[in-house]
Amino acid sequence: MKKHGKVLVTCMAAAVGLSLHTNIASGQQPSMKEGLVGTWIVLSWEQKKNDGTTLRQFGENPAGMAIFDAGERYIITVMRSGRAKYQSNTLWHGTAEENEATANGTQTYFGTYTVNEADRSIAIHVEGSSFPNWNGSNQKRYVTITGDQLTLTIRPPSGENVDVTWRRAR
Repeated sequence: MKKHGKVLVTCMAAAVGLSLHTNIASGQQPSMKEGLVGTWIVLSWEQKKNDGTTLRQFGENPAGMAIFDAGERYIITVMRSGRAKYQSNTLWHGTAEENEATANGTQTYFGTYTVNEADRSIAIHVEGSSFPNWNGSNQKRYVTITGDQLTLTIRPPSGENVDVTWRRAR
């Protein structure tokens, strides 16, 4: 390799190294969208009531998963752990009581989302939900990501915030 070629390669390597060092030194964090994308396992679902109590609609150890993809699609499902099995062992043949327990112990919805980095939120469009009143609705979730933990906060007009906390799936 000629002398000029070696100088060019050395300069390019130095520039790449300086660029990497600058990004690391500046503490560049991934965008909220980059941090949100992935699969999450639910840890807790808690509604802070106006009287100071906490409601855990899905129990102390809910089961569930949230998936946010890079194409801005999502699915969220949360359910009560330890739900009783149906006596009939046949899909769609539950008793009224079994169906009620399922409806009250399960929440699933899916659709599209957009990220608002400025106020650390996502706007979700609900295409389908186990609660039919949400179908076609637009809602907002505030996002906190710390390491491998995600908290989505719902702030309804009632003031009774709901915090759903997730752990990144491994």
